Amino acid sequence: MKRPTRHYSRAMATTAVGCSALLGVTACTTGAPTGAGDEDLLSFDWGVPAASYLALYVAQDQGYFQDEGLDPSFQSFTTGAPLLAALESDSLDIATTGLATVFALGKGIDIRFITFEGDAAAVEGLVAREGGAVATLEDIAGGAPVAVPTGTCAQVSAYYAMESLGKDYSDLNAVDIAPNLYANALTSESIDAGFSWSPYLVELERNGHNIIGWDEEWVPGGGSCPETHIGRSAFLEEHPEVGSKIVRAVKRAWQDIRDDESVAVAALASRLSISEEIASEVVARYVAAQPTSEQLTDPTNRYSMVGTEGLVKQLGLASDAFAALGVIEEQLTIEELDAAVDEQYVLEVQGARQ
Repeated sequence: MKRPTRHYSRAMATTAVGCSALLGVTACTTGAPTGAGDEDLLSFDWGVPAASYLALYVAQDQGYFQDEGLDPSFQSFTTGAPLLAALESDSLDIATTGLATVFALGKGIDIRFITFEGDAAAVEGLVAREGGAVATLEDIAGGAPVAVPTGTCAQVSAYYAMESLGKDYSDLNAVDIAPNLYANALTSESIDAGFSWSPYLVELERNGHNIIGWDEEWVPGGGSCPETHIGRSAFLEEHPEVGSKIVRAVKRAWQDIRDDESVAVAALASRLSISEEIASEVVARYVAAQPTSEQLTDPTNRYSMVGTEGLVKQLGLASDAFAALGVIEEQLTIEELDAAVDEQYVLEVQGARQ
């Protein structure tokens, strides 16, 4: 449910260190002390499942949302499913998520994409146990048990990996378990390999398992797991200034991260309770893939919010895979996806809106 605008002192804001994305559904306000005077901030609810949302965390820690006149209350979810339920019931106004957006649109939830957060495909791939039956990508078609969590970016990756081999997905001996269970499953030899995102993938490699490859090697276009900031259309229509404010806050955070990756490393290690060594590797891969503001408005770029060759195309690839696998009833059309990706906010911030 929406909360009214309230009088709020930014000098009282504190960093929401205790709001871990891995603790289930929790709520917290956000921001760091800025020393500025009192002002009216717009209060609303923002859903965040557990993931590596670097810019969001840094913007939260630095108080950039407060600087824009926003006072989000962050609701943390362990997975995308309860987040979808909260969006459907209008309990959330804004959300940051991955391919839960495809399911939201498939359920008829009226959302708009505000801007790009990060490319989870850059930190996703295939990991295999040492001495197992999977030593190359081609080996996954040989019958060995391979972990693939249903309805996730990892399943999209597995689908296109098999397609790249000229094989049908049904030829894959897929085992539906979550990535946090891979370590035990690999050690016990219950699985020989698994498709996963990071930090799990990086952590598994650190523990002696082998990364066979990354999404960019077999998913068309280099990947199909965009993390984005979205909003309910009704909320964004009621508060048309919010989208651009979020874009500006996220843009500032990404500049901070590019200037000094340690700010993101600390934020990620704290949120996901991982070592800074693992967080550092995850951050480095995200930063290497992160598009510039100019690329977000370049219709020819794979990350673009403008046209159908960027974010729309990535979402379309995921939708096609989920539909082919029966995870969703039917694929989303390019027209449906294009209508949901609202480029006006990034164009406004870039000063390029016509």
